[in-house]
Amino acid sequence: MLRNTIKDIFVKSQLTPLTNETTIFATTINSTFIAYPNLNNKCRFQTQILIKIPVGTTISNFSTNPINFSFFNNLRNDNFYFFTNIPVDQEIGTFTQLLTLTTSDSFQQTYQLNTTCLDIDVSKLKVVNSTKPTSFSGLFLYYIILEGLEPGYHYDEIPSTALSIQYYTFHPYNYMVMISPSENFTREISITMNFNNGKTFSFKLDSYYSLVDEKDLPTTHSETFFPPNILSSSSNYTQMSKGYQPLFTSTLNTNIMTPYQVFYYYFSATATLPLKGSKGNMTFIGSIDDITNSELQFNSSLITGNGTSVDTITLTTKINVSPYPMLGFTSESVDYFNFTTIPFFAVSFQNSFNYQFYQIQYFYINSFIEDWPFGFISGTNSKFSNKVTFPRQSDVSPTINLNFFLNKISEGTQFYIQPISISNSIQPIVKTYSLTRITNVNYLLLLDIESINGVKSFSYNFNSNPIQFSLVNGTIYNGRFELVVYLLEYNGGLMITDILLNSLTLKDGDPISVNPLITFNFPQSLNYDFNVDDFTNISFLKNNLNLESESYNIIYLNSPNIPQDAPILFILLDLITVPIIRDPEASIPINYFIYNSTSGLFECKFILPKNNMFGEIPFQIKIGNSILYYNNLMKEKLIVNNTVLDYQGPIFSSFERIGNDLEILTTPVTIGWKFNITDDLNGFESGYIKVMGSVDSSTYHFNFTINDAISGDKFNCQFQILINVSQPCITQEYRIVRVLLYDTNRVSSKFVLNGESPLPIITPFINFLEEGIDITILPFACTGSTMFDSKPTLLSFTPSKAIIDVGSPNRSISFDFSIDPGTNGIKQDQLPIIYLTTVDTKVSKCYSKLISYNANSAVYNCSTELPLDFGYPGQIAISMYGIVNNGGYFYGYTTQDIASITNSNCYLNTTFSNNIPIITSSDKYYSDDNGEIIIYGRGFSNVNLISITYSDNGLSPNSATPISFYGSSAIKISGIKKTEKLFKIKVLRNDGLISNEFSIQPIYFDRSPKPIPTQSPTSSPTTSPTSSPTSSPTSSPTITPIPTITPIPTNAPQKCQGNPECGGKNQGYCSSTTGCICYPPWIGTTCSSQIIIVPQPSINKTNPQVEIPTTPTESNGQSSAETNSEESQKMIFKSLISLVSLRELDFNNKEVNSYIFDQWIYTPINQFKNQYFTTISNTNITATLEWFNQSTFIQFANQNLTMNPSSIKYTIEISKYQFSSSLNQLQLVMAASLTSNSNDICSLNQFGNTSTGDDSNYLKIQIENHSLYGRFIKRAIIDNTVKSISNVLLDSSLNIIDSSSSSLQSYIGISIPFYSDSIIVDPDFSVLIDSKSASDQDNSICTNKKSGLTTAQLAGIIIGSVAFAAMIVIMVVYFLVKRNNQKKFIVAKSASDQDNSIYTKKKSGLTTAQLAGIIVSSVLFVAVAAIFTSYFIVQKRKQKLLFKTINNKMKNLSNGK
Repeated sequence: MLRNTIKDIFVKSQLTPLTNETTIFATTINSTFIAYPNLNNKCRFQTQILIKIPVGTTISNFSTNPINFSFFNNLRNDNFYFFTNIPVDQEIGTFTQLLTLTTSDSFQQTYQLNTTCLDIDVSKLKVVNSTKPTSFSGLFLYYIILEGLEPGYHYDEIPSTALSIQYYTFHPYNYMVMISPSENFTREISITMNFNNGKTFSFKLDSYYSLVDEKDLPTTHSETFFPPNILSSSSNYTQMSKGYQPLFTSTLNTNIMTPYQVFYYYFSATATLPLKGSKGNMTFIGSIDDITNSELQFNSSLITGNGTSVDTITLTTKINVSPYPMLGFTSESVDYFNFTTIPFFAVSFQNSFNYQFYQIQYFYINSFIEDWPFGFISGTNSKFSNKVTFPRQSDVSPTINLNFFLNKISEGTQFYIQPISISNSIQPIVKTYSLTRITNVNYLLLLDIESINGVKSFSYNFNSNPIQFSLVNGTIYNGRFELVVYLLEYNGGLMITDILLNSLTLKDGDPISVNPLITFNFPQSLNYDFNVDDFTNISFLKNNLNLESESYNIIYLNSPNIPQDAPILFILLDLITVPIIRDPEASIPINYFIYNSTSGLFECKFILPKNNMFGEIPFQIKIGNSILYYNNLMKEKLIVNNTVLDYQGPIFSSFERIGNDLEILTTPVTIGWKFNITDDLNGFESGYIKVMGSVDSSTYHFNFTINDAISGDKFNCQFQILINVSQPCITQEYRIVRVLLYDTNRVSSKFVLNGESPLPIITPFINFLEEGIDITILPFACTGSTMFDSKPTLLSFTPSKAIIDVGSPNRSISFDFSIDPGTNGIKQDQLPIIYLTTVDTKVSKCYSKLISYNANSAVYNCSTELPLDFGYPGQIAISMYGIVNNGGYFYGYTTQDIASITNSNCYLNTTFSNNIPIITSSDKYYSDDNGEIIIYGRGFSNVNLISITYSDNGLSPNSATPISFYGSSAIKISGIKKTEKLFKIKVLRNDGLISNEFSIQPIYFDRSPKPIPTQSPTSSPTTSPTSSPTSSPTSSPTITPIPTITPIPTNAPQKCQGNPECGGKNQGYCSSTTGCICYPPWIGTTCSSQIIIVPQPSINKTNPQVEIPTTPTESNGQSSAETNSEESQKMIFKSLISLVSLRELDFNNKEVNSYIFDQWIYTPINQFKNQYFTTISNTNITATLEWFNQSTFIQFANQNLTMNPSSIKYTIEISKYQFSSSLNQLQLVMAASLTSNSNDICSLNQFGNTSTGDDSNYLKIQIENHSLYGRFIKRAIIDNTVKSISNVLLDSSLNIIDSSSSSLQSYIGISIPFYSDSIIVDPDFSVLIDSKSASDQDNSICTNKKSGLTTAQLAGIIIGSVAFAAMIVIMVVYFLVKRNNQKKFIVAKSASDQDNSIYTKKKSGLTTAQLAGIIVSSVLFVAVAAIFTSYFIVQKRKQKLLFKTINNKMKNLSNGK
């Protein structure tokens, strides 16, 4: 903080005393007296005056002349006053004002205040330098140096023929120029500045296109219009909704990303938007805007660059403009009432026009926007009543005028809310403050505040959202407050609000104390005098990018002059990262530079999304929230060379109604829509469609992902959304009111019926503009039905608590309520919503679920967790809306209605525990970070342990080390293990209090260049069958994470097996972390099995049982002696998969209950997907069977999985089950079997862990060289949360397995832990052919009982025999040789005792060489004998099989077969 002495600050300025200062002393602080005018050629001045008077006196009057230039007192301390003027516009010239101060002892002092609004001398102006332009958001950006202004003064903005010329301190540049697209391809652009009194100054800038090589400019273009006949004189286009204009696309052969193409209408130009394509062939999109009425034809122009000239196309259109629907507020009223002395108010109105599904904005102290049913208490869409309730502000400052506003696009109404009492207007007083740096953008702010009314909240000056704070000492009336401030918002000012809504705004330089003088100053890093040259020396980790593999990058900034704590931001402005051009509601991702003390560089990680724009990528480097440096100032550019743009969200390629204009009699019917979604490059990911009833506003929400497609892949997939309609019902229409579709790159398309800011260029209905709104409307008639207004009776309403601590980690609350449906009944698929509202006009919702329903009672429950601080201090009002009866009416219950129910609470009291540790947020964490992160929250004082648990099963939980504490609001910790998966942190204090568990998902980041992945080795496997799939799977998943409660197990690394290992280099490779990784189409733990492509099996319409017949001709062309034999060609293999039963087991795995599945209801979904439904013990079982005829990526339980071609997937969903004990579990039993029509063969059963990284179990049932392969994933979706499960082989425990060499059956139990609402499991099965027959493997079961030996066993015996014989021979030889040597030694010794003796051996006659020859011959003889024996045994076995085959054929012939 900055402290000045009184002597230092009393420096004379433009404030001059007219008489000598003897008693009153005045000076100005942080004031402006000279300025250039603003856009209206007038000036505004900010003047702050500090006044000192004698002790014991006060200022009784402060007058001004002229009186319209007034001041107000905003600070007083003893004999010091601080006054601030209320700015007014001043004409050009010098203005003199007299200020007279009168003290309580009648002493007066007059001052003269002079302010000057400068005039411009255009003869001195000149532009001495300018930058090359950059393309940004369809505009062009320049920086210039403008000279000739008075030193030290500037225009904030200069009126001109450019789009804008704004002052920025980019030393040496001082102005930024932004212009619209220009057709001046080779000439300079002339710009004129317009000053007061008609004075002008003109200068020229290089055209953007003059910097482009002429050969890169487009020379051809072709247009497509939507609807196609929009230019026809007979066209009569009607908007689907207000603002949804006709569209056009234009394809250009451009080599620059921003060619000149604009749509002109009514003297305004709008550039077309890049849509898709690559360098040399780009498609752009635009809308044909029309602001005329529907009775006239309208001419507009499309102007396109053609080389260095332009082509102009005149577009003559007639558009029937859809007006915004009116609501017509009538019968507005405000009601005031108390519940147990707690004041509330309710605002109500009725409508004059039909409700057309628009949103309504509510504003009291804050504002929010809500859809139906909030406030709709009774009626239909044509005539209804609306009433909302809020707690009432008890006491209020006299400076606050509380009005309640209701707004709907083009209309609104307001109500004055009377305060109960008007108190004082005394603002909070800041006594001292301090700032501590946490990061370059986050600071810890400590404030000592006095407030006679009590401090209520903190917020940024231009953002009403409150800042989380902690009271670390004292009370809200006199205490120390701690909050983490974000510099990007903080430098706009900080607002402190008390309970009466008095507020104090602190800006940089504002005094907070006058004795001594203390001013409120932002961090010095924000006030540093930055120079543009400090920011031009940048470089990138990777450049000249191929976005197919190089999205991860780092920008380096090298400047010794920049403070290391400067808040420097890097903001990508490419089309995909910043989609605000096509969707203004989109957010802008921000990345931060961090100083690396080792390299001496500022570094910032960023991810440039795939399928993006080519050429130079625009970006900003930003200091705080004001100073901007664009890429055109930088020495190094970020260039993309290889990419294909996909900037179009998913669109509908077909759209048809199901059950249009149906008449509902006595039989229930299903209506809805069937549609195809296409997305050519990124592929579709997820979508949302909202449907509402035209009479009763019945609402249906449809959320879906690519996994829900009934056919196709992510590039072209088909869906259907269905609604059941049955009597009693009312005749009406179901209308699609909102559509939101995302592709895998998060590029969206959107349609909102009667929305406030329509975006026609991103509509998913681009192909159906000619059909119009009718395709989204589905009418139906209910025979014999009548509208019936009978409001259901609220029978009971019970919150789980009457007081809620909104400062604790556990802020959950639930509600149980029941309703009498009445004589007409209520729609069971329309679930009421409980709304919780606060005095600050904040709202939280609780979505109910139906527990039970009968003619007399509908029982509901809902639970939710309230936001931190919600409603404190004060009460939370409770209301309920969204009940729809069968007679076409909707209803709701206000707070007053709920209060009338016996033993119910219509509001909640709030408390706030300030000292309980709560983690609320954290900094970004990248997967390659160094194990350090900062977490934010409150109550971190005296934390002594930080616990971390990992989703990665390879990582054990550990305790992290706190490096730094920032008050009680932030902790920097280290010791996080390297991981790409989610991990959770919680803190423990030494007083035993434990925080919530906070989840952090690392952002994957790869610094190294990433090769484009290939699916198979460079050389094709020689044994790969011709019919095996070689193309990539049809979709590439991007997970929309489901919450994960428990760590999900991963398979332990497996030893790579096989001979050769993993099938050899063409079939797979060995991974040290998992085991054998196979190249498609190979599969299995040794990569020795192949997927068989078989026809889709016939559909079983009785139960979810699948039989997959296979013959050797379908076995992918696999060739071997056995498969080519005449007998083997007649073999038929049948695989059978079925659901058997559901068992309840106790904690000892003993069976408590068992339910056999015997009756199923079959429902076809599409060609490849069928559904089966059954009920056991009030529990619903839904099995969805889906056949995959090609390799496809899917997602299940946050996991990417590959479905092989010719595989069947079971998705089994089990609803709520009434467990006998919470310690029990369920076990879903499945059966899998494989049979053959041949008997003299072998079979094998295997169960274990997969090695492919999918962390699953596998079951393999093999007969000869055919297998049924089942994959059982070790995770499930349990109560909408991903949890781990286990899979158990039940062959021994069930004791019902009938296995033979030609038939093998296994039972698998999927064990599911105790749950509350629902579970989903997802096993799948495929048929394989094995390169190694079952007869060649251990533990196989074979027909030949006499031998009982497999070929592999025979080979083992033979090899063992050879080895044993060889050992005997070697031992004999060793003995003979040794004995021979001993004899030689003895004879030699005897002979040596005689002189001149000569010894010759006569008895032995064998030399060592001769003995060795005998040995080798013996070994060879034994080996040859063993080999011949082995060959004979094998041939004998084959001969028996052949004789049996011939014998069978003869029998068949004799039987006439």
